[in-house]
Amino acid sequence: MNTIYFATSNQDKIQIAQTICQEANITVKPVKLDIDEIQGEDPEVIVRDKSQRAYEQLGMPVVVSDDTWDIPALKGFPGAYMKSINYWFTPDDFLRLMDGVENRRIILHQYLAYTDGSVTEVFRNDISGRIINEARGSNEKSPNTTVTVLDSDNGKTIAEVFEQGEEAVVARYKNRPDAWHGFIEWYKNIQ
Repeated sequence: MNTIYFATSNQDKIQIAQTICQEANITVKPVKLDIDEIQGEDPEVIVRDKSQRAYEQLGMPVVVSDDTWDIPALKGFPGAYMKSINYWFTPDDFLRLMDGVENRRIILHQYLAYTDGSVTEVFRNDISGRIINEARGSNEKSPNTTVTVLDSDNGKTIAEVFEQGEEAVVARYKNRPDAWHGFIEWYKNIQ
């Protein structure tokens, strides 16, 4: 079984990685690194820089991830800033922001970057959804999950999917496209 290092302390991201990689006989070892992440509008530049900084600290091949959220009706807001927005906003703030907005579509852009210090590969997956008219489910850490329904979640908010328990969450990761699937296909070819 191959082992990859994944620089994150986010338990949800670790669960995604382990669930998907397990199917390909790849062990994911999470490592917590203190990475000073650059800010900006180009998510690929951010994730490439993050992977290089992780490699410099770890000294071995590593994978990093970064998600951006795009609300087309709001010109791509919040982009790479969802973590900060979730700190500042409540579910009601998201709903007020979308009040009167006809196009409630939202796109989750998932990015992964692998680097071995000389080769860096970036993988991307987009998941469409919509912002609903009222909050459902509970998640104090990520208020956006109570107002966002991804197309692949059968009408449930992200928070409601997580409330169904680990079995439902694992099935979700196995059955929907994800940036990790692209990584696995590429990684198997370089081994």
